[in-house]
Amino acid sequence: MRSDDREYVAAVINFFWQGLAQPHSVNENAAKVMYEALTEAQSCTASIDLVPRPTYTPSINYIIKKIAKIGQRIMSGDTSLYNMCRDQVAANYKTHIRAALWGL
Repeated sequence: MRSDDREYVAAVINFFWQGLAQPHSVNENAAKVMYEALTEAQSCTASIDLVPRPTYTPSINYIIKKIAKIGQRIMSGDTSLYNMCRDQVAANYKTHIRAALWGL
């Protein structure tokens, strides 16, 4: 994973869990967990632009590319997601994302 991708994925993780991720701690497993969390957020919110949903099983490269784009938007201030959805996803995935960041 490229360093700028790690930075953007960390930004998405930190959008849900303030200060949890540093770019150096981001790995592919964390990106996968974040993708699942964002997919759940999509079903909660009307913001189709924030989280794309492919009709096939996405590759890790697709996941990283999409999460990185979302991270870029979040870092630029575009957070088109309901707070109640973000909070629910944050509660549901906190243990999973911590384990992923620890490499478990």
